[in-house]
Amino acid sequence: MADNARMSLAEILLIIALIVFVVAAIGWSYGKTNLVCVGLALWSLSELITRGLSSLTLSTILLILAFIAFVLGAIGWGYKKIGLIAVGLALWVASIVLPMIIH
Repeated sequence: MADNARMSLAEILLIIALIVFVVAAIGWSYGKTNLVCVGLALWSLSELITRGLSSLTLSTILLILAFIAFVLGAIGWGYKKIGLIAVGLALWVASIVLPMIIH
């Protein structure tokens, strides 16, 4: 019996993120767009959709900030020498670690 379950939006975003990462790894580019940031933005958006925004916790707020950092990095925005991929990843990891420390 085949499983005919529909894919959720979060799963579709993950598949698109995977495709974007593969395209970036091959070396293709699109103008000034940072494809790694695009993939990370899609991945973090997928995680936000999976978690839901019904309860706004510290973890969710940090993940939203990470998503914003990835989107800004994807469109090429920068401030001095701040790496937006690193900022986004730091916020994402903080969204995972801080709830473990702060009960």
